[in-house]
Amino acid sequence: MSTHAAEQDPHLSADWFVLLRNTALPPGTTVETLDIGPAANPGTAQLHLMSTPDAPGQLHGLSTFYTPLFGPSGPGPIDAEALRAHWHRIRRAADAPHLIQLAPLDSDAPFLALARDALGQAGWLVGDYFCFGNWHADVSGQTFDDYLSARPSQLRNTLLRHRRKLERRRDFTIRIQTAADAALPAANAEFTRVYNLSWKQPEPFPQFIPSLCALAATKGWLRLGLLELDGRAVAAQLWLVAAGTAYIVKLAHDKHYDALGVGTVLTGHLMQHALDVDHVQHLDYLIGDDPYKRNWTPLRRERRGLVAFNPASPRGLALAARHFAGRALQKLRQGATRIDPA
Repeated sequence: MSTHAAEQDPHLSADWFVLLRNTALPPGTTVETLDIGPAANPGTAQLHLMSTPDAPGQLHGLSTFYTPLFGPSGPGPIDAEALRAHWHRIRRAADAPHLIQLAPLDSDAPFLALARDALGQAGWLVGDYFCFGNWHADVSGQTFDDYLSARPSQLRNTLLRHRRKLERRRDFTIRIQTAADAALPAANAEFTRVYNLSWKQPEPFPQFIPSLCALAATKGWLRLGLLELDGRAVAAQLWLVAAGTAYIVKLAHDKHYDALGVGTVLTGHLMQHALDVDHVQHLDYLIGDDPYKRNWTPLRRERRGLVAFNPASPRGLALAARHFAGRALQKLRQGATRIDPA
């Protein structure tokens, strides 16, 4: 048996997977939930999978571009034999997929190795791949002043300069929505309005973020920050705080206010709240290697994916050959660059 930390991360909670099913999947998607815990305790550890119309013959973990981390839900433990039996059943089914893909996974968590081993034992050809970098910081025992003093001087100076400038304005306010109260719908609407005025593309699933905020508010996770000038939000950020970690989910600001540094000031305010009010031990920027993240969070780790090919399927074999040949060629090229020409 192996345990996992689903109860510590909102993105590995049963509620998160229900949220994705209800608000963020394309029409025609089918979802399958596997019990992978002990037979005596069904439902204590579950793996959520999906098949989408745009990827026929493939089985994926229930994850979307909103997903910073995939894995089982529930408190565990995971039964490795149950997991292997599911992969074996799926491979031997009449409508067996030619490919299984699970991503993004925590490379340091037990589940990745468990899933890889179970897939291999069930007869799949298993590989892995890089998904994205994840920037984070250990802030255990730190106040915001402690934390800020360790940041690069350029960031400190920029934050303090913009904050002083904004604080001189009478129309400047920052508020953080945390509760599932009468103010939440308006805060959600302001977040959406600012997001649509930013440099980012509109949300393809417009119900996802309001539904996430509603869920997070009922769970005590929600930190929806709004920086307002003249009574209207010009910067908005969605954070989640759970089990000692502040997860930085969505950032946006009205691009007409770039020169005022409203995004930086709001980030600083939410960081201060996370450290001095919530007393978090960890900051997590979730998805991607955006350059600004390393100024706030100096540690980097990788999220990886598992891909498994069905050797009984001609399509599976062809994709396996392409994958493993590509990996071998990549290693050869990397080796060649290390050779000293002298």
